[in-house]
Amino acid sequence: MKDKKSEEKTKKTGKKEEKSELEKSNEKIIDLTSTLQRLQADFENYKRRTETEKSEFMIYSNSELIKKLLPLLDNFEIALKNTEKHEEFIKGIELIFSQFIDILKDRKVERIKSVGEKLDPNKHEALMAQESNEESNMILEEFQSGYTIGEKILRPAKVKVSK
Repeated sequence: MKDKKSEEKTKKTGKKEEKSELEKSNEKIIDLTSTLQRLQADFENYKRRTETEKSEFMIYSNSELIKKLLPLLDNFEIALKNTEKHEEFIKGIELIFSQFIDILKDRKVERIKSVGEKLDPNKHEALMAQESNEESNMILEEFQSGYTIGEKILRPAKVKVSK
């Protein structure tokens, strides 16, 4: 009889141990789920915050360039007021052009050399080919200037090449 009672006690304590193990597992699952939800919310907030910071950065980084361009706008206004004075108008436009080139140079933007150069498909886009005494694929004419910023091509030059 003792054996049966001790077996029953062992079963009850075993069930209690199982129950406490089950409770511990459930508590751990609840705790991990809660932690995961907090991390997920934190990550969503982080993504939102970085997107906001990125858009603000773009706006303010462009503001420096815009500040440098405003004097050009002022000079265009002055030039357009002097259209009847042909020579002054041309000088004004040349001044604006020069200022614009200087702003681009300050930003490491440079014009791609074209006429008299050999066609480089990375820098030039051949729109036309013409019979010529020149060596084949030499650039004869530039239709639109190309520009680089550092080593990156912003826009290839559009050119006419020799055949």
